[in-house]
Amino acid sequence: MARTSGRIRQLGREQLDRRLAEVRRLAPILQPPAKGWVSAIRSALGMTQQDLAKRMGVSRQAVSQLEQRELDGSITLNTLRQVAEALGGQVAYVLVPDKPISKTLEERAYRIARQMVRSVRHSMRLEDQETGSDAEERVQEIVRELLASPDRLWSHPDA
Repeated sequence: MARTSGRIRQLGREQLDRRLAEVRRLAPILQPPAKGWVSAIRSALGMTQQDLAKRMGVSRQAVSQLEQRELDGSITLNTLRQVAEALGGQVAYVLVPDKPISKTLEERAYRIARQMVRSVRHSMRLEDQETGSDAEERVQEIVRELLASPDRLWSHPDA
């Protein structure tokens, strides 16, 4: 059962990685315009702040303030959804990891495994029980174990 749920989680990560790869490819063109998305779309539609305010049931000053909040990053998702609806659109919200999730997990597993093997090798050196040749093999073994249960990766002290 644990093996099945682990495989299901892995398939879910792989699907998410495929979706995010496309978003990562598009990320540069999804950067907001200099005046922000709200102002850019409103202007492209030929809509004044007053027009948008009327559609939203708020004051022109409120629209001006929300456009400013978008620029300084303090606008809420709920407000963006309300503005998008008034502009005849929707909000697309996504976090875009810098690299695939599987790569992040693998790198973390390797850091932890190497840290664990270094610690053991150091202790063994102190006891004159040095083992050198099988260190990389042990790292690979630990990595496989950690990747089989990735939830264990984040309970380790930062590696």
